[in-house]
Amino acid sequence: MKVVVTEGGTANNVGSMALIENAIKIARHKNPNCSISVFCLDPKSVIQTLEKDGMFDRIAVYSDLFPIPRGGALRKTLWFIQCVSWILYSRFILLFCKKISWAFGGRKKKNLQEVEQADYIYCIGAERINDVYYKTALLSLYAIGTYVKMGKKLIHLSLTIGPVFNKTTIYLAKNILNKSYAIFVRDQKSFDILKNWHCRASFQFSSYDIALLQSLDVDKKQSLLQEFGIQKNFVGVSCIYWLFRKVNGPTRQDGYELAIAKCLDYIIEKYNFQIVFTPTVVGVGSYDDVAIGTHIFQKMEQKQGVVLIDRILSPVEMASLLSQCKFSIVTRMHAAILCSGAGNRPIIAISYLYKLREYMRNILCEEYCVDIDYVNAEILTDLIDKLIDNYQIECQKLLRRQVYLREKLIESLVQI
Repeated sequence: MKVVVTEGGTANNVGSMALIENAIKIARHKNPNCSISVFCLDPKSVIQTLEKDGMFDRIAVYSDLFPIPRGGALRKTLWFIQCVSWILYSRFILLFCKKISWAFGGRKKKNLQEVEQADYIYCIGAERINDVYYKTALLSLYAIGTYVKMGKKLIHLSLTIGPVFNKTTIYLAKNILNKSYAIFVRDQKSFDILKNWHCRASFQFSSYDIALLQSLDVDKKQSLLQEFGIQKNFVGVSCIYWLFRKVNGPTRQDGYELAIAKCLDYIIEKYNFQIVFTPTVVGVGSYDDVAIGTHIFQKMEQKQGVVLIDRILSPVEMASLLSQCKFSIVTRMHAAILCSGAGNRPIIAISYLYKLREYMRNILCEEYCVDIDYVNAEILTDLIDKLIDNYQIECQKLLRRQVYLREKLIESLVQI
């Protein structure tokens, strides 16, 4: 059997890397000897992280079909014109046959050859059907649409649909989802969208994010604490630079950062916990998690003992480190999953999209969630006090619930 894992991101995003690693795990669970190829934005970084986490065995890694180039406007414009031309030509060839690699050369020829040999295509572009990122959404849909037209069984893992409001995106998404083999959405709102769109995919599951299957490394727990000078039972912090499009509340980026800074001061003053910023996205854009963590740190009054991790952690490293925290205050989705899932530690979530609130509902912790456009220091400090007062109860509840979620996820995967 051969599986192509497509729409992978970069290892500079722990969440994207967690999806790649766990998609590989799922394929190997179904067939230990299967051949696996990964299409992603940055093959070099993905290969290095797979090697670090001990997963680069019989894996081939390639650039995705439409990797966005670095450079100025002229280079990206020429690249876009080339992509449109390629799409038009490939669609014409697909009118006559499903094996089309013969009609192309270069890197895309290799992509198409890998797809032609595949039995299944695992699509892990979890947030690609999303008009917040409309520039990449359409190209992603055209890429996976090509695989469908080539007659391949397309399986969407950990999919979140939306927010979508452009008619073109909705039309393309409906068309591709209707022709997909299986769809695993990770939130109820996305599942409702499938029903409202009258999706005709053979298998449709209201499921969970596959990063719930993330493993950790016992040996790395202590080494990571020593590397960064961290004491066990610290408070982890995951932050984000958010675009605040189509939100209703009064809070924006400055207010969000100030709210976290004040609540971290409160934690240090009242509870004397060490604070550790655990970035999920590093080196991507001008305002990555390290930059936003630095902004928050500069707004804090109590800076003693605070650790700002400035390198990217692998999924195994992140899960292993967060398993040693007391709890985490998270805004990134996969920081939430790796801490409360593999790490089995409670979280307080600042929800930047409905998928994170849905996750908190799934783990029976929605009472510890606040939307990013309504967050303030008073709300966060109240949640911190409440969590600490009920800490053992919340830990036991979380452990039971995570076992249940993983069992349900595996049960759904086994059906296909």
